[in-house]
Amino acid sequence: MNEYPAAVEQAGKDYSPSGIANYCYELTKLFNQFYHDYSILGESDAQKRGVRLMLARNVAKIIKSGMQLLGIEVPERM
Repeated sequence: MNEYPAAVEQAGKDYSPSGIANYCYELTKLFNQFYHDYSILGESDAQKRGVRLMLARNVAKIIKSGMQLLGIEVPERM
């Protein structure tokens, strides 16, 4: 997630919005694997659950931001 600003900057320098699309796609794949491997709401440890929820929120914010830059509307919830 820390690489998002650099990906956006590079896409701007290259005049290539596909850089943002590719970044969002890779982030989505990684998060999907995380979601498959680790329970978020079912986690019994409150601290772990909180960290996982924060991670999910931040991934959602980045994906939403990237899609907005590309002119793609995204639903609030899925």
